[in-house]
Amino acid sequence: MSGEINIKTGELAIDSKDGIIKTGSVGSCVVIAIYDRNDSVGGLAHAMLPHRRGKKEEKMTDFKSGNTSAKYADEAVENLVRGIKAKGGDEKKLVAKLVGGASMFKKLTGDKHGIGAQNIESAREKLQSMGIEIDNEDTGGSSGKIVEFHVKNGMVQVNTTL
Repeated sequence: MSGEINIKTGELAIDSKDGIIKTGSVGSCVVIAIYDRNDSVGGLAHAMLPHRRGKKEEKMTDFKSGNTSAKYADEAVENLVRGIKAKGGDEKKLVAKLVGGASMFKKLTGDKHGIGAQNIESAREKLQSMGIEIDNEDTGGSSGKIVEFHVKNGMVQVNTTL
């Protein structure tokens, strides 16, 4: 596709070459960028919850139909990897970057283990279980962020919103 793609909360996108994938309003959500350093293919997911409660649905992301769900951090990692492989990426060469997981209301609640921390932990655990190295991250804090992922070189640009 290559160009500029904007994703919303609960969505993901996969692109290659000179593609740029953007998302905004990242607070307690976690944004997961995964890319193949050698093949210039990668994806970005904007997950809002750590994991699904109850039984996991049978139907996963179907990239051909445009169903690109990333509501849950653990499933978003799986779906990103599946999509990257479908575009020619090598699962053994994948690296990840994480952004978000802020405690947006920490000052009010004093919450150190809120949904933001749970989202980060879920993404980290799934990446580790799949053998994907976390190359860098900008997580935690109490401010929102805007994220821009450059697929060609894996660069993630993060702007903090106050």
